[in-house]
Amino acid sequence: SVTTGSASNGNTGEIFLASGATTSGTPGSVTLSVGGASTGGGGSISLNAGASPSGTGGNIYLKPGDGSSDGAVYFVHPSTSANYGVISESTFDFSGQSTMSMSFTGAVDISSSTTLTLQGTGGVDFGDSYMYGYETGTATVGTEVSGEIAINKMTGVLTSEFSNLGAGVTSSFEVVNTRVNAASIVMVTVRDDGGCEPVVMKVRPEANRFFVSVKNIAVTACTSAFTLNFMVVN
Repeated sequence: SVTTGSASNGNTGEIFLASGATTSGTPGSVTLSVGGASTGGGGSISLNAGASPSGTGGNIYLKPGDGSSDGAVYFVHPSTSANYGVISESTFDFSGQSTMSMSFTGAVDISSSTTLTLQGTGGVDFGDSYMYGYETGTATVGTEVSGEIAINKMTGVLTSEFSNLGAGVTSSFEVVNTRVNAASIVMVTVRDDGGCEPVVMKVRPEANRFFVSVKNIAVTACTSAFTLNFMVVN
């Protein structure tokens, strides 16, 4: 047992464990080891930071060594001594495990300042959960340029440029959208018919845009603008 003294006020002592430095070769290691047992459970190693009823509790820091290639924190299998997980400045890798479970009773927030990738060789299973929060927006064709509209969203609602599309007449327009590429699947469906029978005849994606053709198959003209739903899948 190694302890430092207590204090009724002020700071208590510190414990510092270190191995010697070297200008060449490898410095010595520091190992904390608990004895095993042929029966019963093995001993534990506990790292406990200090409590403070009226202040902030102490922290626990795990700091790998600095170098031309910085060190990392490794998780080692107890029987094979093989590394099955590593946490470093740029890596959180537990691919050495066949399965992994993370469970929380509250909300979980995972964010990235650039790209967030979810990838599974056998697929990505959302567990029959309610999905929401998709990127969406609305726009009206011809607001600035006739036959064109810009909306950089994955989903949305498009309102037609004309409110009186004639019987048997086809309306074609271009949607500028940076989420789209030539291989995208762009699904477009009628939302509000505008008092006629608009049918989506063709949707053609290109880089940063897609083209839509809608025909009024009714025997009368539309009485108001029709609206379309769209969704981009990449």
